[in-house]
Amino acid sequence: MLVKNLTRETKFEVSVADDFISQTKGLSFSEKKNMLFKFPMSYYWSFWMFGVPYNIDIAFIDESKRVFQIEKAVPLILDMRSWRTYKPKKPCKFVLETTQNIVHIGDKLDF
Repeated sequence: MLVKNLTRETKFEVSVADDFISQTKGLSFSEKKNMLFKFPMSYYWSFWMFGVPYNIDIAFIDESKRVFQIEKAVPLILDMRSWRTYKPKKPCKFVLETTQNIVHIGDKLDF
């Protein structure tokens, strides 16, 4: 699926996670790619890095498709202090996981 960053006038491809199975798997055990999670409602959706061996940005996006928070996520290691979840400060309807620096806080997206 093609996503347009209206603020930066750029476009990028994403895989879409819009059902329970694809949302549960996420980027676990996958090659580097962009993934857009589409949820049925806004909520404090949380994420963790199980099976993701590379750093990613997790961009939390509201119902108006504006990025309001970005978390830098790191892979899990044996040290339990690395085992954490990443949560938005307010409810979000969409989440973008990416290894690229393609969105910033305040960006308006179209998809």
